Amino acid sequence: MPAGVVLLGQVAARLSVLEVVCNRCDRHGRLHTSRLLAEHGPSLPMPDLRFIIAANCPRMIARHVHDVCGVHFPGLTGLDLT
Repeated sequence: MPAGVVLLGQVAARLSVLEVVCNRCDRHGRLHTSRLLAEHGPSLPMPDLRFIIAANCPRMIARHVHDVCGVHFPGLTGLDLT
Protein backbone atom coordinates (compact mmCIF):
# COMPACT_ATOMS: atom_id res chain seq x y z
CA MET A 1 0.00 0.00 0.00
CA PRO A 2 1.46 3.38 -0.95
CA ALA A 3 2.22 5.74 1.92
CA GLY A 4 -0.54 8.23 2.61
CA VAL A 5 -3.39 6.11 1.26
CA VAL A 6 -6.41 6.31 3.54
CA LEU A 7 -8.19 3.03 4.25
CA LEU A 8 -11.87 2.43 4.88
CA GLY A 9 -11.12 1.16 8.39
CA GLN A 10 -9.44 4.45 9.30
CA VAL A 11 -12.46 6.40 8.09
CA ALA A 12 -14.97 4.09 9.80
CA ALA A 13 -13.14 4.57 13.11
CA ARG A 14 -13.96 8.29 12.95
CA LEU A 15 -17.20 8.55 10.94
CA SER A 16 -20.40 6.52 11.22
CA VAL A 17 -21.76 7.98 7.99
CA LEU A 18 -19.76 8.83 4.88
CA GLU A 19 -21.03 11.58 2.61
CA VAL A 20 -20.62 10.92 -1.13
CA VAL A 21 -20.93 13.70 -3.72
CA CYS A 22 -20.15 14.06 -7.42
CA ASN A 23 -19.06 17.46 -8.68
CA ARG A 24 -19.91 16.51 -12.29
CA CYS A 25 -23.56 15.59 -11.81
CA ASP A 26 -26.26 15.80 -9.15
CA ARG A 27 -25.52 12.43 -7.55
CA HIS A 28 -25.05 12.53 -3.79
CA GLY A 29 -25.77 10.38 -0.79
CA ARG A 30 -24.73 9.07 2.59
CA LEU A 31 -23.44 5.59 3.33
CA HIS A 32 -23.10 3.90 6.71
CA THR A 33 -19.47 3.01 7.28
CA SER A 34 -20.47 -0.11 9.25
CA ARG A 35 -22.17 -1.48 6.14
CA LEU A 36 -19.21 -0.55 3.95
CA LEU A 37 -16.88 -2.34 6.38
CA ALA A 38 -19.05 -5.46 6.34
CA GLU A 39 -19.12 -5.49 2.54
CA HIS A 40 -15.55 -4.47 1.71
CA GLY A 41 -13.39 -4.83 4.82
CA PRO A 42 -11.22 -2.30 6.66
CA SER A 43 -8.23 -2.52 4.31
CA LEU A 44 -10.04 -1.15 1.25
CA PRO A 45 -8.28 1.99 0.00
CA MET A 46 -10.64 4.95 -0.25
CA PRO A 47 -9.65 5.63 -3.88
CA ASP A 48 -10.85 2.10 -4.71
CA LEU A 49 -14.14 2.78 -2.92
CA ARG A 50 -14.76 5.64 -5.37
CA PHE A 51 -14.73 3.15 -8.25
CA ILE A 52 -17.02 0.73 -6.41
CA ILE A 53 -19.56 3.41 -5.52
CA ALA A 54 -19.60 4.94 -8.99
CA ALA A 55 -19.30 1.69 -10.94
CA ASN A 56 -22.48 2.43 -12.91
CA CYS A 57 -21.45 6.00 -13.76
CA PRO A 58 -20.65 6.40 -17.47
CA ARG A 59 -18.10 9.07 -16.61
CA MET A 60 -16.14 6.66 -14.40
CA ILE A 61 -14.97 4.94 -17.57
CA ALA A 62 -14.71 8.12 -19.65
CA ARG A 63 -11.93 8.26 -22.17
CA HIS A 64 -11.56 12.01 -21.98
CA VAL A 65 -9.74 13.44 -18.98
CA HIS A 66 -12.00 16.50 -18.88
CA ASP A 67 -15.12 14.33 -18.51
CA VAL A 68 -14.24 11.92 -15.70
CA CYS A 69 -16.51 11.12 -12.78
CA GLY A 70 -16.14 13.57 -9.91
CA VAL A 71 -17.26 11.34 -7.04
CA HIS A 72 -15.57 12.27 -3.78
CA PHE A 73 -16.00 12.22 -0.01
CA PRO A 74 -16.21 15.81 1.29
CA GLY A 75 -16.36 14.67 4.91
CA LEU A 76 -12.75 13.49 4.72
CA THR A 77 -11.41 17.00 4.21
CA GLY A 78 -9.76 18.08 7.41
CA LEU A 79 -10.44 14.76 9.17
CA ASP A 80 -7.50 13.68 11.35
CA LEU A 81 -6.69 10.15 10.16
CA THR A 82 -3.38 9.74 11.95
